Amino acid sequence: MTSPRVQFSLPDLLLLLVVFIWGSNFSVVKAALESMPPLGFNAVRLVIASSVLVVVARRAGFGLPAREDWQRLLALGLAGHCGYQLTFVAGLARTSVTNSSLIAGCLPVTVLLLNTLSRHRERVGRLQWVGVGLAFVGLYLVVGAGAQVSRDSLVGDLLVIVSVCCWGWYTVGSRRLLERYSPLQITACTMAIGTIAFLPFGVPSLVTTDWGQVGVWAWVGLVASGLLALSLCHVLWYVGVQRLGGARTALYSNLIPVVAMSVAAVTLREPIG
Repeated sequence: MTSPRVQFSLPDLLLLLVVFIWGSNFSVVKAALESMPPLGFNAVRLVIASSVLVVVARRAGFGLPAREDWQRLLALGLAGHCGYQLTFVAGLARTSVTNSSLIAGCLPVTVLLLNTLSRHRERVGRLQWVGVGLAFVGLYLVVGAGAQVSRDSLVGDLLVIVSVCCWGWYTVGSRRLLERYSPLQITACTMAIGTIAFLPFGVPSLVTTDWGQVGVWAWVGLVASGLLALSLCHVLWYVGVQRLGGARTALYSNLIPVVAMSVAAVTLREPIG
């Protein structure tokens, strides 16, 4: 009996766009952090992204979700936006684009493991579990044993690992809500929650920032990252989860390191071993 062929659809094409934007975003953020503090940078782009999403969601006619869903939305916002952004940006500031993108590429493994603990679990085959083992071995060889890792870089790598766990739970935990709400509606609600929770961490660094030292390209990267990497891509990611399932959607993150390392090699001159 032959297995059914996987059809390449519009959500797949949109996820490839997400891969390109998120892969390029590593270098954009890394370059911007040379003249802006990590937490302050992220606070501003979260405000930009959440403001745009809330306005667009209201213009589209979406109201507030039901009261019984706000507990899950609160958890998703705290983990998927506040927790993820805190650990991701702080980690990227301490390690290389190559290391952070490779670690982020292990998102399918995280989603797979979290799926097994979920009440709405997706079926996991034997070959997928083999892939989980290979992913951990490969990550250790490339990021750990395969490189001379400084203490600061190691802390950065660990922070990125935590961010991947936050994003993995955000992907799996949203599945039930996506049966009743649109990706735009959920993303607008959770990002607004995450932004409010993140501001106490980011505002102090904004107060002490020397804005005269912030270059034009840092501002361009800030706005582009907020509008594209946060606003647009988060909605498209949820479209993938809704139409294709969390496991298949997460597989696209395997392509992000390829884009991220290529862009970093060209723009930041990071070597590829």
